[in-house]
Amino acid sequence: MKKFIIKCICFALILGIIFVPFAVIADPYNIFHVNHPKNNGVEPNKNYMKMNNVLKHPDKYDSFLFGSSRVGFIDVSRMDDGTYYDMMYSEGTPAEHLENLRVMTERGIVPENVTIGVDDISYFVDPGLHMGQLYRLPFPWDGTISDKTGFYLRYFDMITLSRSIEVMIKHKEKYKDGDNDPEYPVRLLETGTEKLDIPANFNYEDAEAWWSDYYYPREQSLEDIRQIRELCDKYGINLRVFTNPIHGITYAKDIDNGYLVFLEELAQITPYWNFSGFSDVTLDYSNYYETSHYSPVVGNMIVDVIYKGKTDKRLLSQGFGMYVTKDNVGELIQILKDQAINYALPVNTYEDTINRAEDDEE
Repeated sequence: MKKFIIKCICFALILGIIFVPFAVIADPYNIFHVNHPKNNGVEPNKNYMKMNNVLKHPDKYDSFLFGSSRVGFIDVSRMDDGTYYDMMYSEGTPAEHLENLRVMTERGIVPENVTIGVDDISYFVDPGLHMGQLYRLPFPWDGTISDKTGFYLRYFDMITLSRSIEVMIKHKEKYKDGDNDPEYPVRLLETGTEKLDIPANFNYEDAEAWWSDYYYPREQSLEDIRQIRELCDKYGINLRVFTNPIHGITYAKDIDNGYLVFLEELAQITPYWNFSGFSDVTLDYSNYYETSHYSPVVGNMIVDVIYKGKTDKRLLSQGFGMYVTKDNVGELIQILKDQAINYALPVNTYEDTINRAEDDEE
């Protein structure tokens, strides 16, 4: 029995000696190469990577853009009242933005501007779910040594690692003639945005709402936003909030599940620019990569409205670009309710878009 135990211990040690370095070198989520990220086909833990980047360079940025991955297609260089860094990460929620801002301010990083893009993810996703997802797992910046050690140990899961390796191999084979995004490491650590020159090539056939079975209205998200508002007021931070322009198909699903309640109650907490609704933008498939992520063209529209004061009368009449306060939120909600009764999702094609552009020119 004693020999068996010794053999087991030896086997475990040998396995550890081999496996641990392999896991660190492979590093699919870029946890151990956080300062030199690799484009390997696996979604990295951008929450951890970006917070690490900001804390290591406390004087590099004076402004931040927060939100889900949707705000990753906004060109922060066009946000001209500060040096912005895009803090977007997959399914980023107000609770996570709040925690990150708390850590920043407690460490003396007090931004001049904070802009936050909110949407259905903000209202429907419980951030607690991210504790079980390695590419969304928040780092315990203010935790104990054991908390932080536990964070890293999560990334030595053999099953998860093996699955990630399969993705990495397929990615390498697909782009064996060259990296499909060679600027990825620099861009991630400099601006934080996604690649902004990817053409929107929407597959219109069989388009479905971007929806997960764990989406459910979460009132706590409004309290999280209230606390963000209070934190910004405390430190004199200029807070801007806007709603992401959700694709019409997904937005239809959202309002069926109470999204208008979120928009109405949000105005009681903070003013915001609204880009939600059925509009010429959100019903035009060519403005989206799929029914979740809008293209940089739409990102530019958002910046033009918020930072440059450029509005379009027709779009404003549809609620797109409307500045919403607790005094006029009823007007917005009425517009959106009228749309919900009368809208018709178009079967849009590139030919439709071209024909419409030609008609406008005439």
